[in-house]
Amino acid sequence: MDAVIDRVSDGFTAMDWWLILVWSLFGALIMRRMTQLPVVVGLAFVADTVTPYFFRIGTGMPPDLAFNYMLTRLDGRGGLVLLSTVFIYFVLIGLLFTLKGRFRA
Repeated sequence: MDAVIDRVSDGFTAMDWWLILVWSLFGALIMRRMTQLPVVVGLAFVADTVTPYFFRIGTGMPPDLAFNYMLTRLDGRGGLVLLSTVFIYFVLIGLLFTLKGRFRA
């Protein structure tokens, strides 16, 4: 079990955590009903995948190399990290949406 936890924790960088936080907040804010959760999680995951590509292009990296890094980010970390990213999005967006409903005036 420790090997699984080490593999998942090593798979996330600081930029990954910031992207998860930003896209989760955005997703929770645009949701109207809890039944929209799977769609919003899918959109957040796609945005999480594409954002580093545009970040690297913005910092002066050639587009083909930025695209390779984007695909390496998906392939190189393994399926366990990708599945845990989707799980984190489900939990975080669901909790934020619930909190948004509690504090609505």
